[in-house]
Amino acid sequence: MSDPHLFRVRDASITVVDASPEDNTPSDVYEFAVFGISVLIRRRARWGDATDVPYVHIEDQNDGPGLLLVEVDNGGEHEHIHPLTHGASA
Repeated sequence: MSDPHLFRVRDASITVVDASPEDNTPSDVYEFAVFGISVLIRRRARWGDATDVPYVHIEDQNDGPGLLLVEVDNGGEHEHIHPLTHGASA
């Protein structure tokens, strides 16, 4: 596998990693990072009976409590609460 390619645009970074079919990743992997949020997009070779399926992973990398709003295919916003870390309480 070759080294990842890193691109920076204003406050965002885009990392592209080459496909790795032996790891069930038949496409390049794209990671977009901005505002403390990481969005990873790739294709999976198999998911159940389907093949070559798009896969999206969203991760809130901010420290501390917060709220992440996510909408998929115009299905309405869904709240994902990022709790206090390490057992702390408000």
